Amino acid sequence: MNSDIHALLNLMYHVARHNPGRAKHWWIRVGTKDSDNALTVVGNVAGSLHGLGDDVNSLMYWDQGHGSNTDAADFITGVGRVTGRRS
Repeated sequence: MNSDIHALLNLMYHVARHNPGRAKHWWIRVGTKDSDNALTVVGNVAGSLHGLGDDVNSLMYWDQGHGSNTDAADFITGVGRVTGRRS
């Protein structure tokens, strides 16, 4: 049972299932000084989603830590593009 819980917490477990109902648009950001997530994990997630044909917008913030958010306006523009809504 413990391994089942770990699988459910692992995003790659869900990506590998090729769920047709998954989100198709992804905005992924990570700081290069992030101490909570390995950059390879972020790269693997972005690459796997891209390989499934999803719209993936991923970026690494240079010299930033976990939770950095330096392009919030771009995120809002991206949401508008995906949803067709404009402010």
